[in-house]
This record gives sequence, C-alpha cells and structure tokens, in this order.
Amino acid sequence: MSSLILDILYYFFGGFMFANFCLIIFQLSSLHPYSNPSIPVIGQSIFILISAMIVNSLNDDLDTITEAIRFSLSEGIIGIIAILPFFYFLLIYFMLKASFRKLPFDNLLDES
Repeated sequence: MSSLILDILYYFFGGFMFANFCLIIFQLSSLHPYSNPSIPVIGQSIFILISAMIVNSLNDDLDTITEAIRFSLSEGIIGIIAILPFFYFLLIYFMLKASFRKLPFDNLLDES
C-alpha cells in the first residue's frame, strides 16, 4: 500500500481507539446505582483490540499489541490535532453567520 493510505488508516484507527478509550473512561467514571456499563465496556475493549491487531498487521515494525495501541493512539491524536484548524474555521464561520443574521419579525410581540 502507499504511504498516504497507510497514514490515513493509522489516523482513522488511532482516532477510533482514542474515542473508545474516552468512552470507557466516561462510562466508568459516571457510575450510579442504575447503570450497568459492563457490556459497552467489553464491546469497546474488543473494538480496541481488533483495531490494534489491524494496525499491528499493517505495520511490520510493531512487535506487540501494546506497541500497536501506543503507536495508533499517538497517530490518532496527531491526526485530530491536524484536523482541528479546519473545525475552528467552520466554528467561526457559523458563529459569525448566527451573529449577523436578522431575526424574523414577530407579530405577537408587536401587538403588546
């Protein structure tokens, strides 16, 4: 495979693993008497292991699953940081659009 496709796959799987780790932390930190996060946490852990095995098979330099998890998490965070400026520009655009829009005329407020 080409280097660009491999980088995109590493970013994708790393971001996926990062999101699953964040969801596991959220589910374990928001425990209350009515929650049962065992099945979602097990499912997310399985997804993390599958993603790590895929990254381990794509990269020949990685020997263990923990190295694959560490590598893909770092690549995923780098990918997220690389995409953030585009989201900032979109956020600024939509906030400016919402700030300068004219509110529609309301007949009910005018009658009082």
